[in-house]
Amino acid sequence: MSDQKILKNEADLDDSPEWLESALQLCNDLEVFTEGGRDVEEVSAAFEQRCNEAGDVALSLAKLRQERRRVGFVPLSFSDYVQGLGRVANVRFESVLRWLQVDDLANPSPKVAKAFAKLAKELDFSLRETLIHIRIGYASLVDCAPVPLLLARHRSQTQRAGQLEECEVVLGQLEAKYDDDQLRELRITEFEIRGAFRQDEKRER
Repeated sequence: MSDQKILKNEADLDDSPEWLESALQLCNDLEVFTEGGRDVEEVSAAFEQRCNEAGDVALSLAKLRQERRRVGFVPLSFSDYVQGLGRVANVRFESVLRWLQVDDLANPSPKVAKAFAKLAKELDFSLRETLIHIRIGYASLVDCAPVPLLLARHRSQTQRAGQLEECEVVLGQLEAKYDDDQLRELRITEFEIRGAFRQDEKRER
């Protein structure tokens, strides 16, 4: 079975976004072009590389999205959560990082906020979940106690609420202790992520 057909089978598991359909069409065009009697040397090496890269990214995102739907919310930093999904789904994360145009996802700063939002949207995160994951990651940079442990202690002392609500309460307590510069950087990052989500929503209307 060709790589393009394998990719199409994986993509059928989800409602494919427009860019994924474009990537699939690109791969299909290359296959038709090379099987149509043309000299393979006529195909630009760069074009073929872009096709392979687009297919790899599309397949990786489809696998990550499927695994995310199985796992649901887990109180981890965005980086730990997404890369954990990648290990479970056996996804090579390098191509996803190149697609995002970032070196890594470890530092939730304003500079990479749009990349975080782009990946979150592709994996069907809500804005609320995305911000919680970002805030958890920022808490780890500020050298706070691990948020999952703080959540466990919070649950033992109060009537249990939903996971998202519990996270927001604990994170609010931690952030009340941040200095002005730390809190400002976090709020700017959140602002950039909200803006990226709003932009995508406007395009979809």
